[in-house]
Amino acid sequence: MKKLSEARTQKGLTQEQVSRTVNISLKHYQNIEHGITSPTVNIALHICEILDVDPREIEEWKDRRRFE
Repeated sequence: MKKLSEARTQKGLTQEQVSRTVNISLKHYQNIEHGITSPTVNIALHICEILDVDPREIEEWKDRRRFE
């Protein structure tokens, strides 16, 4: 599992660079990175493409519901 911030840092990108590339506001990207809001599927896939990570491996996007 990987955090978005770790993946972004490993690619040498700033939050602003990612948000501009994905075409969302910096604040919206920051909220996504901090797990405050969840991105749409299209935005999530675009972020993962830029950061070269598998969307299933992003810690902030893991389903936190408990299955019984």
